[in-house]
Amino acid sequence: MHSFFDAMTPWARNDGSLHVYALPDDGVTDALMAASERLDGLAALPRMPRSWLHFTVGRLAQYDDLGQAGLTRLADEIGARIAEVPAFELRLGAPEVWGQSVNCSAEPSDAWDRLVVAVRDAASAFSDEPLPQAPHCPHVSLAYATGEVSDDEVRGRLADVPAVGQVAVRAVHLVSVTVRPEVGTFDWTELANWDLRGQ
Repeated sequence: MHSFFDAMTPWARNDGSLHVYALPDDGVTDALMAASERLDGLAALPRMPRSWLHFTVGRLAQYDDLGQAGLTRLADEIGARIAEVPAFELRLGAPEVWGQSVNCSAEPSDAWDRLVVAVRDAASAFSDEPLPQAPHCPHVSLAYATGEVSDDEVRGRLADVPAVGQVAVRAVHLVSVTVRPEVGTFDWTELANWDLRGQ
């Protein structure tokens, strides 16, 4: 594994990046934390703290550039699009090495794709600025490499970790994210949230 933070496209600033997240419930988070504990003690592979585990639905804009009126308009657009998206479940697999991170990814899901499209349509209606690429599949990152880490050692530690299983997606959250390359984590401040249809 190589450094995730050396490979990622740099943000304009390390804080204030607007994202929409889905968050795992307590039971799923327990399973994710049990899996990530297998990584304890590996240099250059800090684990994501429990509070910051998430599924990225999309990255939208730089928060500080919008102003309060712009942020309100963006939130209104997201809320209008989300109102028609039903709640759903994902089936989340076991942790895997993805080159620069350790992730649990979900099986393909039309419902997830609909959610991603709704959020991207809302952001596109709000601004003509091009959006960053959508996540290629729903996933939760347990750890991001900050340097060189042996793939074989990580895979060995995770070899018998079971699949996480069903994950309910019942709401989404608009958050202002800070990336912290020096400690290998992301954290955020929540700005708004919406229940999906049926909740």
